[in-house]
Amino acid sequence: MEINKCPNCSGKLELSVGQKKLICKFCGSEFTVDKDTKDTIEEGFAEKDWFIYDWDYEGMMNVPKLSSCVSSFLRAINEFGTSAAIEEYMKGYLMNYPELSAPGINESKMSGIKARIAGKLTSDERIILYDDDGLFIHGKTGVVITNKRTLIVEKKNIIDLPHRSVPYLYFEFSFGVPGIKLGDENVNNIGIFNSHFDLEGTVAALICAFSFEENPKRPKIRLLSHF
Repeated sequence: MEINKCPNCSGKLELSVGQKKLICKFCGSEFTVDKDTKDTIEEGFAEKDWFIYDWDYEGMMNVPKLSSCVSSFLRAINEFGTSAAIEEYMKGYLMNYPELSAPGINESKMSGIKARIAGKLTSDERIILYDDDGLFIHGKTGVVITNKRTLIVEKKNIIDLPHRSVPYLYFEFSFGVPGIKLGDENVNNIGIFNSHFDLEGTVAALICAFSFEENPKRPKIRLLSHF
């Protein structure tokens, strides 16, 4: 059975909580997950019941840089599962790369960006990671990930994307690099983090974890792809 398509109506199949059944929400059909299907699911699906899968997983895994993004995204969700655990993993990762910035890690590089976004942050909000794009004003533009939102800081504008309301993740491969966009296929790229594409996927997983921890009953996030 093709795990993405219902054999009765060709609707999209979704994995149930606990990965014991595949469910078609169009016609109501249910299918038991056997061992062979389970193995396939573990390769291309998250254990959390957070997503609707409208991406081409096999196709993305054939694009080396994009496959790194996708693999790290699923790994962070399946192996760590919570925002706290994903953050802890990221701290160890960041310590090895001087070009990356986070609180306590190359923090001096963040002074300009912190000043620009100070009025945006709430009292219970903290910066987790900063990706300096260096395109216009070095140290004052780029992508800031907090525990509440993603801020895309441009030369004149700041795009504010609360994690709780992200409707979909758009995985793409364009101009030789992978990208993951939040809720818009044309803009809102979360950043390539100095070409650490595995970190890019991990950050996307962290955003999803924050979103569902804040509101476990929120609509599922749709996963889309283009490459």
